[in-house]
Parts: sequence; structure tokens; C-alpha cells
Amino acid sequence: MVQKYQSPVRVYKHPFELIMAYERRFPTCPLIPMFGDSDTVNEFKSEDGAIHVIERRCKLDIDAVGLLKKELIILCRKTQFLGMYFAP
Repeated sequence: MVQKYQSPVRVYKHPFELIMAYERRFPTCPLIPMFGDSDTVNEFKSEDGAIHVIERRCKLDIDAVGLLKKELIILCRKTQFLGMYFAP
């Protein structure tokens, strides 16, 4: 006897294409000129793929008008892709 299976329907707060485009291009996006570098510190993905957590350490090159030199800012960003919601 064949068992019927219906996959769960996932509803995102944002369009699915926007979420996937953000996840693919974030580490190196030429549209963000002051974005220097990105290192993945920690990454977790559940077995079914519903939860995907990425922790990154980012470097920003800041060139402010009043400063004589360029500043380098290092920040940490944690992005969570939950099965039904996108939570930055």
C-alpha cells in the first residue's frame, strides 16, 4: 500500500526569493562598497532544513568626511532563517 505524504506549507513574512537572494549574496555583495570582508563564525542547519542560523563577523571600511584616515569597524551579525519566519 502506498502511503500519501503532503509536505508542510511554509509561510514567510518576506518573499521567498528575497530571503534566498539575501542568503546567497550577503558575504560578498558588490552593491555594498564599504563592506570589507565576512567570516562565518558559526553555522547551524537542522536536519529538515527548516532552521538555518548563521553567525558572521563582518568588517566595514568607513571613509567619513571629517576623518583624516579610514576607519575599520568589526561587527557580528546573527541571521536566523526559521521555517515560517525570517528573523534578523
